[in-house]
Parts: sequence; structure tokens; C-alpha cells
Amino acid sequence: MSTDPIRLIDVSRPLFTGSPHWPGDTPTEVAATARMAEGASCNVGRLSLSLHNGTHVDAPYHYAPRGVTMEKVPLEIFVGPARVVDARGGGGVTAALFETLSPAEIAAAPRILFRTDAWTDPSVFPSTWPLLEPGLARWLAERGVCLIGVDVPSVDELKSRELPRHHEMDAAGVIILENLDLRAAEPGIYELLALPLAVVGADASPVRAVLRRG
Repeated sequence: MSTDPIRLIDVSRPLFTGSPHWPGDTPTEVAATARMAEGASCNVGRLSLSLHNGTHVDAPYHYAPRGVTMEKVPLEIFVGPARVVDARGGGGVTAALFETLSPAEIAAAPRILFRTDAWTDPSVFPSTWPLLEPGLARWLAERGVCLIGVDVPSVDELKSRELPRHHEMDAAGVIILENLDLRAAEPGIYELLALPLAVVGADASPVRAVLRRG
């Protein structure tokens, strides 16, 4: 048995009071409700935020009125082989990124995480970001992909109301993981662990997403 430590790469964006959030949505606030320094028997905190702040999973209910809510999404989608795909350099998030891979190789790591490094200042919410080319989610789903993750706030544009990529992924049966921070993850195969909270009736959930490579 190997004695080498298993390397975990945290690919989550931290949540803190004032952390960047979607314009107009609920900001994040972390506050104390009891402090030992003030005589309490223990420290107790309170967290207020939108379910879409930080790194989070969208439940189908977020973009489909009859879609399943967060607690009903199968947990196995969020744990297992994942491929970090290098989408840096301005060439776009297209099927061309997979031209050297066979359908079987894509299916072997059915969670695709696109690293664009487009969010250059993590302290400021961006106004634009790269988008998946139309049809890519369906193309990946046909090759066995069950989850697509992005290192930007959304798979759709900031001002989009139609949410075409959300609906394309819904039609393809692909779950969406947004707001990752993949700067420390080199392209390649990992095990993803990104379990959402079992928030009953919720349209999304924050996650602590990590990649594991032994």
C-alpha cells in the first residue's frame, strides 16, 4: 500500500461576507450569533446567501418549472472520474477540444470541467465570459457525459433571459456545476467530489468541490 498522501485540489471559490455574487441576487453574509469572547459557551455563526453564490450546482428546477429539486438529483453524478479540459487561449469552448479523444475515452471520465481562466480578478464579479458553443452539451451527452462544470459564473450570458445553454443541458440530461476555480488543476483526469447540500425544494446548492489524484 502506498504511503504517499492523496492530493486534494480545492476547486471551490470561497464564501465570505462581500464575496462576489450575481448582480441583484442575495449577497453572502457570514456573521456571529454567539461569541465565546463575549461570554457565550461556544462560538456560533450564521450564513445568509443565495444558493447560487460561490461554487454551486444548478438543480433542473432552476431552469425548468417541472425539473427535479436539489435533494432529488442522484448523488453519484457528483462523485467520480472527471476530465479537466484546457479551454484557455481564446479558441472557444467547442467540440474541437476533444478531437484527439475517442467516444470511449470521453465516456471514461463523464464529468467535464472546462478551464478557461477567464475570471481574472476573483474579487470582482465579471461581466462577460466564454460560452459553450451551441450543441456541445448535447454532443457530450451523446458520448456519456453526465455533468459539465465551468470556471465562470454561468453557462449562459449575464443578461440572458432565455438561458439557451441551461435548457440544452436540461434536454440532454446533463447537470451543471458553475463557478469553479480551476487555476490549480492541470488538464487531465481526476476524481471529482462535489456533493450538494440536501436542501429540500431548492433550485441549487453551494458545494465544496475538490479534485483527487492519488
